[in-house]
Amino acid sequence: MDEADYFTFVRAGCLDEESFLQEFCCVPADDASAFLSYDLIASGEYHLDEKWETDLADAKGQLFLGVDVGREHDLTVIWAIERLGDTAYTRRIVEMKGQTFDAQEHALYQLLALPQVRRCCIDCTGIGRQFSERAQQRFGTYKVEPVNFTGPVKEELAYPVRAAFEDRTVRVPNRAEIRSDLRAIRKETTASGNIRFTADRGANGHSDRFWALALALHAGKSTGSLTPPVAWPHGGERQTARRERSVEA
Repeated sequence: MDEADYFTFVRAGCLDEESFLQEFCCVPADDASAFLSYDLIASGEYHLDEKWETDLADAKGQLFLGVDVGREHDLTVIWAIERLGDTAYTRRIVEMKGQTFDAQEHALYQLLALPQVRRCCIDCTGIGRQFSERAQQRFGTYKVEPVNFTGPVKEELAYPVRAAFEDRTVRVPNRAEIRSDLRAIRKETTASGNIRFTADRGANGHSDRFWALALALHAGKSTGSLTPPVAWPHGGERQTARRERSVEA
């Protein structure tokens, strides 16, 4: 193996560019450009001796799901959190790459069928549109919310993730690929003054886990003023309350 091949081999083994630069090029981490610092992420991680993944059917609190949809290059990630008091505990992360939409829907529907699942927010951008529509048709508009990833919507989703870590109200597994995804998000300001959130695309995905977590936290937040349809005497239904704010799909 020559030097060029060894370089390629080593680079391919790293989850992201920053990890490669740190481990092999002695370039220190740049916390100034990262949306979440390593210390901030570590503050919300489960310890090695803690069991974070549980049987969701045994959950005592309400469950909320976030789904970032991918297919070939990006991952489809389903992130399940359980709300206990003010804290969102990660209970399940389903990661799929190159899976058929039938397989992805099967995995999601198994979770949506659980009575503890209160609400699910799904990335409906691009290929996620039909995915989210079919889930909404099957489980109802009060349980499934499509979210279109526009620039302003990404900003609305991203800041509560950082706030949750700062407030110590979110717990995530201490896995390298999760830490890499959370760390990879960068906040940039365009020439016109708009905020844009970006991430490099690599073997670890495109920060798909970050956005799945953001959607799960949003699902937990947006359900606060939502009540499912109530049956009325003549067989009709009406919504007793709606979300105070909604994300246009």
